[in-house]
Amino acid sequence: MPLRRYSRSLARIAMAVTALAFLASCAKNPLLVDRNRPPRTFLVAAPIDSTISHPSATGVSYSYRIHFYWRGEDPDGFVVGYLWAFDDSSAGHFHYTTKTDSIFEVTVNDSADITRGTTIIGTSRFHTFYIRAVDNLGKADPNLAVFNRTTYKATTVKPHVKFVGALPSGNGIDTLSDGAPFKICWTGDDSDGVVIRYKFDAGTYSSPLTTDTCAFFNDPTVPGAVALASGPYNMTVTAVDNAFATGTTNFLFVVNHDPETWFEPKGNPNGYYHPPYLGGEAVDPAIVVPFAEGDTVPYRSTVWFNWDGEDVTGGEANCLNGFSLELRGGTRNGANAYTIGFIDTIPGSPPRRFKSNEPNYLRQAGFDSFVLDSLDPGFNMYMLVAARDCSNRGDGTKAAFRFNCNYRPFIDSLLVEESGQFGPNGFEPGRLITWFSHDREDGKAKNARIKLDNTSTFTTPDFAENFFVPDSRFRALAPSNPHSVEAWVLDRAGFVSDSSLTVYFDLPTPTSQSTRRP
Repeated sequence: MPLRRYSRSLARIAMAVTALAFLASCAKNPLLVDRNRPPRTFLVAAPIDSTISHPSATGVSYSYRIHFYWRGEDPDGFVVGYLWAFDDSSAGHFHYTTKTDSIFEVTVNDSADITRGTTIIGTSRFHTFYIRAVDNLGKADPNLAVFNRTTYKATTVKPHVKFVGALPSGNGIDTLSDGAPFKICWTGDDSDGVVIRYKFDAGTYSSPLTTDTCAFFNDPTVPGAVALASGPYNMTVTAVDNAFATGTTNFLFVVNHDPETWFEPKGNPNGYYHPPYLGGEAVDPAIVVPFAEGDTVPYRSTVWFNWDGEDVTGGEANCLNGFSLELRGGTRNGANAYTIGFIDTIPGSPPRRFKSNEPNYLRQAGFDSFVLDSLDPGFNMYMLVAARDCSNRGDGTKAAFRFNCNYRPFIDSLLVEESGQFGPNGFEPGRLITWFSHDREDGKAKNARIKLDNTSTFTTPDFAENFFVPDSRFRALAPSNPHSVEAWVLDRAGFVSDSSLTVYFDLPTPTSQSTRRP
């Protein structure tokens, strides 16, 4: 028993020594406790937070240039400075200051949107401001709550930009000579800030943001001058202010004067035609008749013109590379259009510039489709021709030659005679209507249009010269005298005579007759 008690006592002593050793080791690495309490931050004067009172509901917005005030408190020390940031509260985006207020300028657009030419460019944008106090031990306010942050709508007035100098001239759309150097200048202003950059776009060229107030074009002596080929342009100049708001203006202009075109002889032009028939007789193919503007050519004629052009306006090189031809308001060969695109040379023998659609040469060269033959009837047809310069700009005001095709027929006389004919009911008394007509192309009209008693109208068979109408038909149309026949004539093209002829007559009183058996 004494030995067992002794052994237990030794075990207790060993455990006590071990515990004391453990406690001694803990005393060498004490638990670290941060007893510094963080500061708190308050916005004293700032825009209304949109998360509380949204501007879309209240209409509240603020200038892009705004004054913020703030303060801080530290329960166990004192505030030595502040950390502030806009829009991004992640680490690395805060800036340090010892001030308790500051004026900030924010932007309403991104510069990348402006340089890329996006259409989403405005004059306002939402921004969030963050402020955090820092105490004397370097600890920052860990919270970004309603007291030290605000989201608000910043707004600015867009800048203005205007052109200065000789261009634009103010006389409509300016036209510049092809290849000649020119410059366009501008200036800008901003009512609530300053213009800091400009950008211009012309054709496919889009400039970077620049402080330049002039753009140079087609000038090899100016570094960076923009080359513009022949054609129309809409140049846009954009002013950018210190809030990245933008204002624009534009200028429409044309590079390269269009060429001039005319029908020959210049100043007193004429065309030529060959009629297939006159007076009902075929015409010798060698017959060619000139005609003036406003004249009428016979039905189904072959028509041609001569023309020329030049390109010398503004000192441009007189270089043409083709002509186009179009019959507007008329057709040929049964409603077929006549249009020829720009052609420079007809490769005949010898080759010729395309300055005429004279049929014999075109047929010899294999260009039968270019011959304006078998012209359909019509009034106020226009032959249009346009020259094209060597920069491929066509004449914007085509030369025009007006003419008509097909002469109207004419009714010479109208005769209504007593007559009669046998019908299904035996012999019928009536009126034989006879007319005489003239047509310049076919000799005489194709049909007559007859109106009986100013009521019933019909067209006679082709090429008839008279027509019988029984008296009973007249009596059915009008019960009493006088009766009338009015007549017009129509030609092969369907044109109606300008005038008509009318004959008035009386019908005899009908009598009854009877017969008896013997």
